[in-house]
Parts: sequence; C-alpha cells; structure tokens
Amino acid sequence: MSVAKEEAVLPSSTGVGKAPLLIGLVLIAGGLLLLSWLGWALFNSTDGQKAPYHYKKIAEGGLGEFSDLVDLKVYEDEGITIRKYELIDEKVQKGPLVELYAGSKDGRTPVLLEWKNNLREPLLAISGDVKDLANLAQAVSQHVSSKAVLLGWWDISRRLELLTGVNTLFHENLVQPLLIPAPWVSQQKAIEELESKFWQATKSTEEKDRLKRVVDALLADEVTGTSMLRELAEGREAYVVIHSSDAYKLGVMEPDRFGIGYRDFPNQGDSHALIPHVKEWVKGQGYKAYLVERVDKDVVRAYFLSDDASKSSLIAKMLPFNSSNPMKLKALRLLAQYGGYWVYSLSPTDNSTG
Repeated sequence: MSVAKEEAVLPSSTGVGKAPLLIGLVLIAGGLLLLSWLGWALFNSTDGQKAPYHYKKIAEGGLGEFSDLVDLKVYEDEGITIRKYELIDEKVQKGPLVELYAGSKDGRTPVLLEWKNNLREPLLAISGDVKDLANLAQAVSQHVSSKAVLLGWWDISRRLELLTGVNTLFHENLVQPLLIPAPWVSQQKAIEELESKFWQATKSTEEKDRLKRVVDALLADEVTGTSMLRELAEGREAYVVIHSSDAYKLGVMEPDRFGIGYRDFPNQGDSHALIPHVKEWVKGQGYKAYLVERVDKDVVRAYFLSDDASKSSLIAKMLPFNSSNPMKLKALRLLAQYGGYWVYSLSPTDNSTG
C-alpha cells in the first residue's frame, strides 16, 4: 500500500508555514481507496445549528464483557460499568466513524477508556492503546504509594484514577481540546455543546485552572516547567505521565505557543528504515524536530515541531523527539515507557544546578 498525506500544521507565532486549506487531506496512491471524508464533507456542508454527528449506545456491561477491553479484565471486580457507543454521521459513511468505550464507577461522570477512530485523521479525541494503558495502570498500582500524586493530562489522569484509585489533579471531564476537522468548524459551537452534555463536562474553575497550569508547565523550558509541576504537587511524592498525543493536543490548545503538525508515511514493515526518509523530509521543510510513531499496520505518523521555542519546551524534551534525550532531564527521572506513555518521577527539589 502506498499512502501519502498532506502535513497538518498548527504553527506557533514564530513557526514556519501555515496550515493547508484541507487539514488532514488524504492523497490516494497505488490504486487503493482510503476514506477521504473530509474532502467529501466540504461539498456537503450543513448549517452550524446542529452537530453533524450523534452518539449511539451499543452495549452496557462489565469490563469482562467487551473483547476490545480484554487487557483491562484484571479490573473487572472493581465495580466499573462499561458503555460502548458509536459516533455516527451517515452522510459520511454508514458505519461508525468512531467506536468508543466509557467507564464509570460509583455514579461519577464517565471516563473515556478507548477511542477507536475508524478514520486516519484525528477526530475530536485521541486515546492511547488499551494494552499500553493496562500495563501503565498495573505499574501505577504496584509502585505509586497512596500518598503520592500523579501529574499529567486530564484524560490520562481520569483513566488511571478510575482503574487504580491513584491521586490525580483531575476528577471531572474537561472535554478540551476538541480536535475538530476543517469541514466541521462552522458547527463548532454545536459540537462543543454536544460533547459537553455527552461527557457531563465540569464547570469547575478550579479544575480548569489546574489544566492551564499543567499546560503552562509543559510549554515552559525545562527548569521553569519542572518548578511549576513541583508547585502543583504541593510537596507530595510526584510522578508525571505523558503520552505522545499530548504534544498534538497542546498545539491545538495553544497554537501561538507551540508549533506542531504531522504527516503520515506508508508503513512498509520496518519503521526504522523509514527514519532517514522522514529526517530528509523534515529538514527539507525547515522544521526543527520530529517524532515517529506507528498508527496502524499501514501508516507511520511523523509529528514535527516548527520552531526552536517549541523544540525547547519541557514536553518536547520529555518525549522522544530526535532533538531530545529523556534520560538527561535533571529534575525528572525516566522510569518506564509503555507504548506512547512515558513515566517520570519528579524530584522534590531543584536539581538544575546539580
């Protein structure tokens, strides 16, 4: 299969280039048709009064009843109720655009456990691999004390809190950022209202303020950012968990502060053999750093940073961009990696001069 893809760019104010007119445009090559619903939707636009899709509940039960969540079966006795939904837009295709699983416990708001996007374009949300989440949760259960706090993005924090009971900064859904594709931008308000209602989004200014502080820390330089994370920990033993997709979410939330985009390349079986090609393309475009991850059996995605300020941010140093070395961070010690999840312990004191 031969697939190429336009880069989707979220430039910072100091970045290079602008987003193409069709973010996420799929190019067809090799005679094989891919779902190019974004381009199709531009010629079938609707008014902005109603969201272009709806959620349909498919099933409800315990963790052990869903084969897609088999890796989380170890938690089936924790009283977690699972609901499976499909995100439907019949104008695009008859089948679901997304299949998702939400878990809840003790009457609390639902927690997104898996977002199975049947498109290649990021659509509304991104979740990590369930197997990686299960391995991460097991490690948290075994090694993080009941007095410690876990710092990270709000959605990852909620998943780990649901599965392990670990202390986190977030206890409700914030539903941001929403990854809204270009053809749906005119319906953004309706989409935001639907998502807020579906996920029972919190109106807590306290949790929103915590997210802003996490964002500011991850976008700061290493010394400033780790100091800000330490303030959030409030003197407690602290761990930081980030996922590779968090960088893209940051770019969506703060496009003037963090320049990031992506381009998909054909996966021909050996992602390492693809690296020189990605490196050459990034250099030719004038971008500053890249990170490569496997999307599926056919596609490898290269995230790239568009400017030096983004490359110097704490999150860029915590993730395996080619310009970074997570092992050399001073106040953060790399403990483990589970797929796209990276786990650090946070020093309680400033080690920047040590």
